[in-house]
Formats: sequence, structure tokens, C-alpha cells
Amino acid sequence: MARPRLAQPRYRLAERAGRFYVRWWSAGWHRVSARTTDRREAERFLAQFVAGTLEPAPPAQPTISAILDGYLADKLGRVAAHPTLRYACAALRRHLGDLAPDHLTVARSRLYARQRRAEGHQVGPADARRRKPTADGTIAREIVTLRAALKWAAGQRWIASIPTVEAPRATPPRARWLSREEAGRLIAACLMPHVRLFVALGLYTAARSGAVLALTWPQVDLHAGLIYLGAGTGNKRRAVVPIADALRPYLTEARAGATCAAVIEHAGRPVASIKTGFMAAAARAELPGVTPHILRHTACTWMVIAGVPPGEVARFAGMTEKMVETVYGKHSPDYLRRAAAALSGSLAPKTKTAEAAK
Repeated sequence: MARPRLAQPRYRLAERAGRFYVRWWSAGWHRVSARTTDRREAERFLAQFVAGTLEPAPPAQPTISAILDGYLADKLGRVAAHPTLRYACAALRRHLGDLAPDHLTVARSRLYARQRRAEGHQVGPADARRRKPTADGTIAREIVTLRAALKWAAGQRWIASIPTVEAPRATPPRARWLSREEAGRLIAACLMPHVRLFVALGLYTAARSGAVLALTWPQVDLHAGLIYLGAGTGNKRRAVVPIADALRPYLTEARAGATCAAVIEHAGRPVASIKTGFMAAAARAELPGVTPHILRHTACTWMVIAGVPPGEVARFAGMTEKMVETVYGKHSPDYLRRAAAALSGSLAPKTKTAEAAK
């Protein structure tokens, strides 16, 4: 009977005729000489040999494509937004893939931005498609991905130094959020149950789209009334949130008909992307420009308008209090009112009553 092939061979130190070897099984026995007769040196060689097998071998002259491939392989299973990384890397490969890191300059970065704007992408229904220039925000995210890949390559000693890559200045995010009436129209326009549940979860948990799509039923405790949104990655925090009264009917109905562990499911399988169904619902509700991420903005804005303290909003949404105050503070009913009142008091002319009192 053939030996089972292990994902990672077991490397062992062996001695023969006074010399040491590293020996392992992988579809047959293999060995590499440690080139020493001293056991301590052989053990050091074994440790370094095993460490070397855990890392991809650096290419002799890495191209940008090779660096992006290595970076993606390293991040697979370690970052939640891996599909987004792949999309960014595909654009980078088209325009920069055959270059070496030494070819990257500020001038080449600006040329990349011009090429990507001209390349654009198709938008609109199939019978009336038009080409829209690639947004500077998208290009900036791609450049940030390239910078991260170059930093990774330097850490792996594939390259000696990290070149300077310039990113275009992204346009400020739009302060778009839904009114209660608009949110009701959007939910009513969701023809598919999984899209409707996604919208409800986004509005009543303030969770990011990725967290909602990754949610499983073991994370939803209907009895205790809590949703455990799971551990985030990097600065993408996630929270444990109570189930809002408005959300409970959607979850109860979905739980009764669940056919898999994923909360957002379609045809018995988890949903990887909600964009097509969501955009179709937004179009039916006559809400142009509304994206899934606006649900999170809406939830945070509603809480601030209702007078919920910034610290509580931050804990609920899994963000910093500073971000709540910076992005949503203007919606607070008390926003700068004390400052305005102070100005009114100091600049208001004295009344005749006040003068008579003196």
C-alpha cells in the first residue's frame, strides 16, 4: 500500500558514515546533505532548511506580475477581501505586469492612472451599455494594493528596496444616506428574499457588506437577541449587536426556511456577491447611486440623528469614536449648537431691559 502524501513533509535529520543529511518522504524518499559532521551545525541546517520550504522561492528577477502572484498567494485565507485584491491585481498586471520594480517611478504611476481612466468600464443595461472612466478612488485602491505587494516582496527579500508609487487623490466620499421613506422603498423593491434580508441586516446592524455576507446562523442568537458579527481583519472592526425589533421578523422568517449555515443564501448556497440583486432593487426603488455600503452610512446616521452618544454608536458599528464624530457628527441634533449659542450671547446687542437693570 502506497504511503499517503502529506501536505507538508516531515523533515528529519539522519546520519550516515559520520555525515548528516536532511531526509523526507514525498512520493519517494529524498535527502539533502547538511555538509557537516557536527550534530549542532546539522540541526541548525535542518531548521534553516525547513524554514526555507515554508516560503516561496524568490524569482531571480521578479516582475510586477510575479510579485503580485506571490502576494496574493500569501494573503489567501488570511484576508476577508481577497476577491477585491484579485480584482485590483488584475488591473495592475494588464498595465505593469511585465515591468521590474526598478521601472516604477512617479511618472510611470501617473501614466498608469491615465491608462486606467481611459480604459474605464462598462455600465448600464445590456442593451444600452456605455463606457465610464475608471474613478480615481478605484485607481488609488489599486496603487495601495501595489504598494502592499512591494512591501511584502521587500519583506521576503525578493527586492532590495521599495520604489515610490504615486496614487491619485481620491474624491471625497459622498455623504449619501437613506431617509426612512427611502429605506422602506428599497426593502419593498427587493424581489428576492436574500436581497431583502441583506438590506434589513445592513440597515439594522450597521455592519459592512462583507460581514453580512459572511454571517452564519451559529452567530445569530435569536433567543438572547444578539448577533455576533465575528472577528474583523486589520482596522475593520466588528461588533456584537443586539437584534433590533425591526430586524427580528426578517431573521425569524429566514431561519425557518434556512437550508445551509449561511444567513444570506440563495438556492441552498452562500451568496458571494449581492451587488447585482441590490442594484436592481435600487433601480426599481428609483434610488440612483445607492450602493450596499450606504446601508452602513444610513444606520450610523439614523443613530446620530436620534441623539445616540458617539461612543455608543462607535461600539455598535465597530468603529472609532473619532470617526463617528468626524463623519456623522454633523447629523447630531446638538451639533455645534452650544458654540452657536455662545456666539449669539456674546454678539447680541444689549436690550433696553438689560440696560435699565444696570
